[in-house]
Amino acid sequence: MSSMNIEHWPELCEAFEVFFTKVNGEVEFSGDALRFISPPDQVQTSLFLYRKGNFAASMPLHGIDAKVEEVHFNQEKFEIQLLGDGVDYTYKVPPQLVKGE
Repeated sequence: MSSMNIEHWPELCEAFEVFFTKVNGEVEFSGDALRFISPPDQVQTSLFLYRKGNFAASMPLHGIDAKVEEVHFNQEKFEIQLLGDGVDYTYKVPPQLVKGE
């Protein structure tokens, strides 16, 4: 598992992109936002993470909008844990989106 503070934005952008390399969907990033969006014909899910720490996640049957300080990537489980003051949220990639080896 790799972890980093939201303040290390360039490294976080790289880790975010690497995390989703084995997942079907699109990754986009800019100077102040990271986005993962699944293909429209598959499980509908998305994760948006902003440089100021705000994030929004949408998965089947729920969504969340909060602010974080730390991001933990668990590539083996295809999970991203987002931690902040009063926030501990784990984004789990639906197994249907994981690309075969």
